[in-house]
Amino acid sequence: MKRMRLLLRAAAGAALVYVLVCAGLIVSARTLIYPFQEGYSAAMPVGVPGARPATIIAADGTPVTVWVVPPSGPRPVILYFMGNAGALPMNGPRLAELALGGFGVAALNYRGAGGAPGSPTQDALTADALALYDGLADLLGKPVPAQDRVIFGTSLGAAVAVQLAARRPAAALILEAPFNRMCEVAKVHYPFIPACLLLPYDRWDSAALIGRLAMPVLIQHGEADDLIPLSQGRALFDAAPEPKRLIVYPGGNHNDLRLYGAGIDAIEFIESALGH
Repeated sequence: MKRMRLLLRAAAGAALVYVLVCAGLIVSARTLIYPFQEGYSAAMPVGVPGARPATIIAADGTPVTVWVVPPSGPRPVILYFMGNAGALPMNGPRLAELALGGFGVAALNYRGAGGAPGSPTQDALTADALALYDGLADLLGKPVPAQDRVIFGTSLGAAVAVQLAARRPAAALILEAPFNRMCEVAKVHYPFIPACLLLPYDRWDSAALIGRLAMPVLIQHGEADDLIPLSQGRALFDAAPEPKRLIVYPGGNHNDLRLYGAGIDAIEFIESALGH
């Protein structure tokens, strides 16, 4: 009987620890989803030819920084949404590649990133993406029809891009290293937590939206991605409507796909989608 009581106490203690760990992860979910680092101020563009800083005012009054590059001639404008670490300066090489290709660029620096004001949430970042889309003509000083807009997001930015593409028209959508649902990424890194049952907010459920799209979709993913597994990109690709294309980069990880030609592939996809 004494042994049984000890076993029950041990089981109760383990269950309590498990509950506390689950609760801790739920409480700290936004810190894990948005691990923005200091020291990457987006106040001035760095390493992106022709870029200038601009500010849009979000729906809740928060000022949000945007890097803007005007297009060369009839080239389209890329609405770009970065991943969830650092700030826009960490995306300089990718943005420079687009700018040097003559594309216009409007890249959103997330609230809370690089010391920017505001706190990131799914609702806030989606509203900021909509504000960028709706204010694009004012940023560039000329009308930009939907057929001259391409939505491009990487990692967390891919989820922002899907949210925007489900609400606004564009010529094409590019998703680099995307996930299917945020809770499924959590399950990869915390397999002992029923994240899809417990995550109370910022679910970033791209799979639930991507089937509604009416534009060509390109998904790019590294076969060796150890942050967001290739299975996530494949699942999102399966949920997307035609026309769509999946490019898998053997050896590619999460942040190095440009080294495998992802930038060139993205540009070729844009030109094909727009008939250039």
